Amino acid sequence: MTVTSMGARVPPRTPSVVVGVGGGLLRTRVLDRAVAEARHRDRTVRIVHAHEPEAAADTADTAGTAGTAGTADTDDAGERAERYLHRTAPDLEVRRTCAEEEPAAALAAACGPATVLVVGDRRRRLGSDAGRTTEGLVAIAPCPVLVVPEYRAPSPAGTPQRAVVVVGIDDAPGAAEVLLRALRVAEMHGEAVEVVRAVGEVEYGADGIARRPEDGNEAAPVEALVAAARAQVPGVPVEVVVAEDRAARLLLARAAGADLVVVGHRGRTAGELVGVGSTTLSLLLSAPCPVLVLGPAITTGHTAPRGE
Repeated sequence: MTVTSMGARVPPRTPSVVVGVGGGLLRTRVLDRAVAEARHRDRTVRIVHAHEPEAAADTADTAGTAGTAGTADTDDAGERAERYLHRTAPDLEVRRTCAEEEPAAALAAACGPATVLVVGDRRRRLGSDAGRTTEGLVAIAPCPVLVVPEYRAPSPAGTPQRAVVVVGIDDAPGAAEVLLRALRVAEMHGEAVEVVRAVGEVEYGADGIARRPEDGNEAAPVEALVAAARAQVPGVPVEVVVAEDRAARLLLARAAGADLVVVGHRGRTAGELVGVGSTTLSLLLSAPCPVLVLGPAITTGHTAPRGE
């Protein structure tokens, strides 16, 4: 069944898996991942095609019509995605929305805290400007953002595929929630979890200030977090990897052959994602698998104002 809403923001419906689509080629990798998430979570799929209002006006002028007709013309991407899901996942309920709004804001508005938002990222093919919507979503989405790259980065030759969720944690506030979310995702997918902690650079205290780590047992705080998380999700196998390295480099190495990487991001503006040394940005650019980003709404309880 399909429920369609055109030209207006629709309140978020839960439970659902929201998938963002845009113009151009139909990105089946993104839609297939949204279907997999919906089946694992027993949820509906909600297609959201958002575009700037100017695009709708231009289309209406070209077609010689206005209002609803122009909006319908600009939802070709949503219609193609809908037809694809009807062919490949006829058992799922599908909802489709076309919104005349800035894409990141429209996609965030379609989500609630219990939603999973699935988006594609064309940055590897088109350059950094193609990732602006993703950057904005990470800052303002009230839910996890699952980023599926249009093209996978290559893994080293001979790397075996592993049914594992890799999660990066540090001492920053929100690390326990990031780990717990990773365990719950792994439980749904029937996979193991690999907890990765990089040491030797800096660590964050409870006040959010970066400091050099003191000598001692670096694995102890990680093991304490794991014990607390496993008390809530006891059936998931967990392995802990603690190594001296930069966080991004270590996570990329451990992501080879993995099904998913989970990472938290504390920045409350899109600009905080793109700075040199951003672990999240490095993963979005180079991870060989999808990346689940838990933004500030989850890690700190705060999101950026929609205008930032």
